[in-house]
Order: sequence, then structure tokens, then C-alpha cells
Amino acid sequence: MGKGFVVAPVAGTLGETSGLFPTVSPVYLSIMPPLLRRRPTVSWFCAGTALSALCFWSLSSWFTIANDWLGLRITYDTRPWWLVSAMTTASLLPWLSLGLVVLLRRWRGAAYRATAFGSGILAPYLLAIGCLLLLPTLDDHWHRRGFDAALWKANRAADPLWPDRLCMVDDLLAHVTFVGLPQEHVVELLGPGDRDRARSGWDVVYELGPQRGAFRMDKESLAMRFSRDGRVVESRILVD
Repeated sequence: MGKGFVVAPVAGTLGETSGLFPTVSPVYLSIMPPLLRRRPTVSWFCAGTALSALCFWSLSSWFTIANDWLGLRITYDTRPWWLVSAMTTASLLPWLSLGLVVLLRRWRGAAYRATAFGSGILAPYLLAIGCLLLLPTLDDHWHRRGFDAALWKANRAADPLWPDRLCMVDDLLAHVTFVGLPQEHVVELLGPGDRDRARSGWDVVYELGPQRGAFRMDKESLAMRFSRDGRVVESRILVD
């Protein structure tokens, strides 16, 4: 029937064809989840996702697997040849599998869902990229809190990644307009500033903490410049 592939019927499950593989045994069909029997595209997507996620996990966790599980006591530069080969295979396997499915679809017909399989392979990578981009923003909003002058001046850092000033600076800037404010009011509110952090062109600098975002390698500071009559003419968060 159709393109020449036969599917053994299973009572109460699929009629004459599943569209999943060219030949499917009755035993296989009987143990398949009903959703996958009715939706072969979902099967191919799940297969691609499972393969890609397994390879992605093994590559990202190789150090733990090699040292904690296998007790090899190695580093990246001292990996044995077989581990290098295994990691290379894991990195290529999803894409080689996709190429094979594409060829099978061309040779054997539409039962091989290359698009669904490829989408499943991409899914873990897209999820990882989404987390990398989204989680830092959520983390920043989670740690934000209202401004407190006493805590600002104390500048404590119970969590080195989220000092008090870094958590309060957005609320401070949302409620206080610094441009035009007299210098004595700024000092009364925020303190004299971190003199050791002062730099050319800025009259006062308040150190905030590590730069917010995915890669927290730099530091953020709140800097202000005063006019000759002692009023703020510019305020800005600097990253250096």
C-alpha cells in the first residue's frame, strides 16, 4: 500500500499504518504510548531531543563523570585518547544522526520525519541559550529591593554577588532625580563616596558590586559629576 511499506494492524490501536517507520512490528506498536502511536512527529521530536540532551549533558558533565564517577583524576589537557574520542563522538552524534534521517527520508519516504528530529536536536541548545539570556534578568529582579540609606552607607555584602548597593541602586534611581541636586544633599543621602574609586572626570563614585548579566567579570559603580556651584550635572552607572 502507498509507497510499499506494510504495518501489521493492532486491534484498537492504529488501523493500517502508523507513518512512523517503514515496518513496525505488532509487539512494538502494542507497547508504544498512545500519543506516540497517533503522533509520529512527536516521536521523532522526542527522539531528537533525548539524543541531543544526552550528548549535551555528557559533554557538559565530562569532568564529573571522569573524576567523581570513574575516579580518573584527570584534567582537560590530560584526557586519555578514548575519552577524547568519546567526547568527539558525543559532539557529532546528533548531527550525524540527523544527516542519516535526512538520507533515509529521501530514500525511504516521508515516514522518516527529518524536520521533527532536527527540531528535537536543536531544542536543548535553544533552551540553554534561553536560560543564559533570561535567567540573569530574572536573578536581577529577584534580588532588587527598596533603597535604605543606612544599608547603602554601610555597604555590606552578605552575598558577594549581590551587595546591598547593587540590590538597591535601581530603586534609588527610580525615585531620586540627581541632576540639579546639591552636593551636600547627595552626601547626606549616600555618604561621601568611595574615594579610592574616584576617577578622572567624576567627582564622586559609589562602588555597587559585580556587573549584572550572564558574565559577571566587571564591576558596576554609580558615578556623579558636579558643577562649579556644587550641583549634580550628570549621574551614571559605570561598568569597568
